Amino acid sequence: MNLSKNKKKQIEGIDFNKSYSVLDAVNILKEKKYSKFDESVELSINTGIDSKQSDQNVRGSFVPPHGLGKKVEIAVFAQGKVAEEAKSLGVKHVGGDDLVASLQQKIDVDVIIATPDMMSVVSKIAKVLGPKGLMPNPKTGTVTNDIKGTIENINKGLVAYKNDKAGTIHAAIGKISFENNKLAENITSFVNEIKKIKPSGVKGNFVNSVYISSTMGVGLKLEV
Repeated sequence: MNLSKNKKKQIEGIDFNKSYSVLDAVNILKEKKYSKFDESVELSINTGIDSKQSDQNVRGSFVPPHGLGKKVEIAVFAQGKVAEEAKSLGVKHVGGDDLVASLQQKIDVDVIIATPDMMSVVSKIAKVLGPKGLMPNPKTGTVTNDIKGTIENINKGLVAYKNDKAGTIHAAIGKISFENNKLAENITSFVNEIKKIKPSGVKGNFVNSVYISSTMGVGLKLEV
């Protein structure tokens, strides 16, 4: 593989067989950063689940202690007073069938939430939203009657997560510009949250390994 000068410099001195402490890994990502934009920091948690077993799949949501450091565009399927409440909180995309038509033309939102009575409307574009990971789901807190609380949590930095077919959980957990301690706290809190929700059907290790990376950075194995 032909590596660019920046990439060669970035991997110089890194031991990829080593497991790093969270703070050491954060320091390395910051020291090796060469891009001009504020990169996202992501976690990949490799679990011991069998994703073919429905009772072992992991899905949920989490609000990191220091947020995610980014503006999130929200769409809300609601009507009446709940819809007005969502608009009063600054949500631009609120509605029912009209919102379905809008999202069919262009999806420019990061999260979609809905009240339970509006799920029959949302289901009209399930085939569009599902592959993009945008379909509202009670397990991630995006199907709810508490629209206000959910919007507030999303604005604080709500992380919706689920495992992929390989049993790996991917999640953005902050920005490279965060203070080292705050970024480390976000990472540690999320890993601890995942450890708590080990499915009863999983035998042996649940969390096998955890890797941290930035948008343009390398992947580093963490001590867990």
